[in-house]
Amino acid sequence: MNRYFLTLAICVSTAVLTGCGDQKKSDATSADSTATILSSPETTSTIAIIGHLADLGLTPDSHWRGINLGDDFTKVKATEKGESFESDADHIGYTIEFKNLESADVLYYQTNSKVSAIDVDLFLNSRQSVSDYQKELGGYFTGRYGKSKPSVGGLVWTGRQGEQILLKDVSKGKDFGLKVRIGPADGTTSASAK
Repeated sequence: MNRYFLTLAICVSTAVLTGCGDQKKSDATSADSTATILSSPETTSTIAIIGHLADLGLTPDSHWRGINLGDDFTKVKATEKGESFESDADHIGYTIEFKNLESADVLYYQTNSKVSAIDVDLFLNSRQSVSDYQKELGGYFTGRYGKSKPSVGGLVWTGRQGEQILLKDVSKGKDFGLKVRIGPADGTTSASAK
């Protein structure tokens, strides 16, 4: 009788311990799923807008300087401060001045009165400045859109609506700079071939 009782006790103990182990695995999986959601590209509130990102006027919830693809084109003029350096039926351009005589030209393109693409040319003074901006912009885009993919001379991120964000080093000799292009995946909206 003791042998049967001992066998039954061992079986019950094994079943209970196995069940507890499965529950712990389930809780761990649940915690991992939550962590994935919190760090997904859709979570933009954790992106710190400091340093060069603040100088550029970037925000955690827009494609560029408070403007998103698909916004009414009139929002560009309302949002951007200063005079445009170039304007026609297809686009409008603004210059952003930084310290150390660095600057950025931003061109907003439109199709059917909606922002359809954004091109940014950063004019920088040194290889170190290019590296610093590239590192900060790369982290910003990765935080917003997830992992990048290599592209011809740069990196590309894909947004939630299928838009593509290109970051490319366009330095030549002593002319240092970066190019940012935000637009549809096919790239047909932007007329810039810089």
